[in-house]
Amino acid sequence: MIHRLARYLGPEHAHLIYRQLRWVIASCILHGITLAFTIPILRTLLSGDHAALGRWLAGFAVSATASWLVEYRATVKGFDVGGGILGLLRYRLGDHVAALPLGWFTPEHTSTLGSTLSKGVMDILALPVRQLAALIRSILVPLVLIVALTVADRRIGAVALAAVPAVLLVFWWAGRLGRRADAAVNRATAAASERMVEFAQAQPVLRSFGQAGSAAEQFDRSLREQARAERRQLWLVLPPLIVNGVIARLVLLVLLALVIAIAAGVTEPVALATLLATLPVINQVVAPLGDVAANATVVRIVTAQMDAADAVLDAPPLPEPAVPVPPRDATIEFDHVTFAYDTVPALRDVSFTVPQGTRTAIVGPSGSGKTTIARLATRFFDPQHGEVRLGGVPLTELGAENLHHAIAPVFQDSYLFSGTLADNVRLARPDATAADLDDIAALSGLTDVIAALPDGWEGQVGEGGARLSGGERQRVAIARALLKDAPVLLLDEATVSLDAENEQAVTAALRAIARDRTVLVIAHRLTTITRADQILFVEEGRIVEHGTHDELLALDRRYAAHWRALSATKTWRLIER
Repeated sequence: MIHRLARYLGPEHAHLIYRQLRWVIASCILHGITLAFTIPILRTLLSGDHAALGRWLAGFAVSATASWLVEYRATVKGFDVGGGILGLLRYRLGDHVAALPLGWFTPEHTSTLGSTLSKGVMDILALPVRQLAALIRSILVPLVLIVALTVADRRIGAVALAAVPAVLLVFWWAGRLGRRADAAVNRATAAASERMVEFAQAQPVLRSFGQAGSAAEQFDRSLREQARAERRQLWLVLPPLIVNGVIARLVLLVLLALVIAIAAGVTEPVALATLLATLPVINQVVAPLGDVAANATVVRIVTAQMDAADAVLDAPPLPEPAVPVPPRDATIEFDHVTFAYDTVPALRDVSFTVPQGTRTAIVGPSGSGKTTIARLATRFFDPQHGEVRLGGVPLTELGAENLHHAIAPVFQDSYLFSGTLADNVRLARPDATAADLDDIAALSGLTDVIAALPDGWEGQVGEGGARLSGGERQRVAIARALLKDAPVLLLDEATVSLDAENEQAVTAALRAIARDRTVLVIAHRLTTITRADQILFVEEGRIVEHGTHDELLALDRRYAAHWRALSATKTWRLIER
């Protein structure tokens, strides 16, 4: 646990946690010594040896003062560590997430990441501030007092020491019981948070189709699952707490009975006074031991948050070359590429080339692997076998910066950030002028969107572009890609959300700017397919046919059948009967 906190702080600040640990240990030892002084002080009072009382009181005062000062320093150091974690862990997570492959960002991972960055980090920073010192104190102070009891009477010290293994066994048992339950609570909490956001954002669609009730039931189900996980966690936490409390009370009773039994046979006044003086210390041994399970439970729950943070930090980033090699041109090549999501193959031995300045359309039924090709071309993942190259350079040697400068992608689910319309388009080129934005708006069909917003370019689009329609959000994404002016355009159903008029305008714009660019397009629209320089027909993760539109129609195989199905949909009409 200490090493994990040091990891969050980083090499430059890891010394903070080790320094705090030294101060906490010193504080606990001094606290135990201060309590141990009560034995000689009470013994001198009970035996009437007032001459030695002053010395013991002076020692008690010095020890208590030192204990207070050291505990104060330990607390300050704990806040230093907590502040360091608060300031550094989020940055460390953010920097690592920025290096992860885009394919890592599934809904499950993003919801867990959001929970970790908010609640998780706050719980972790509380560990060095509060829980860690409390756990160490509940273990170390009794050990110091057991040494003092052993000096006073070996029999009492031996009985007190015998309780330590039992308490540590309960500590281990509590960890075994609760670790899985803690992880389940974290997963259920992240899932409930995701359902809550989804339920709130999807209200227009849900109400339009009368499905608000069913969506609310899904949300309720996730909340019930979270409550079920928390109840299970509670039931697993309670047994160790109860057993630990029983052990502490049994130890107290045994020690008290032992002291009374020994005292019954002692006639020497000083020895009797010594025995009686151990009674307050015995209570101070037992009380912290009774807190071990409670403190350990809190620490273990925080450890589950650390596990979630570690799961993000341990996710392997895409390897970056030591010396990135820029692409020679804008040619895209897939060389015997095989890729699987987990164990499910999505692409099998796929090879093709998109020469610079040409347009390639990828066609096929749903689930055939078209989008996976687009994701591998933008290096969402690296293939398990084969190689993807841009300009003759493998993407693994290209480097993220060269790749991102070379490709302008437009996906089906483009995301808009909360902010102005201009801010979202300028993501592609922050130094774009107002004239640049207006030119791109005319090309992408965004002019009508600008006119509809009260503040034009400065109009707020809302979180995720919630104030815009699906087609309007897609036009913003296309405008962003056009403004980037990259040598490669990658379009995954880029015009699927547009009406016929805007689709025609955007298609014309894409055709105009694509004349000297490499275009890889995934589409079902007829105009996109027929104008491609080559068409790849993908089925079950393989390229089963390739050629021009006319060539593939002449073959009269899978592509021709697909084309006839698409053509048939163009003639559909809704008629009144």
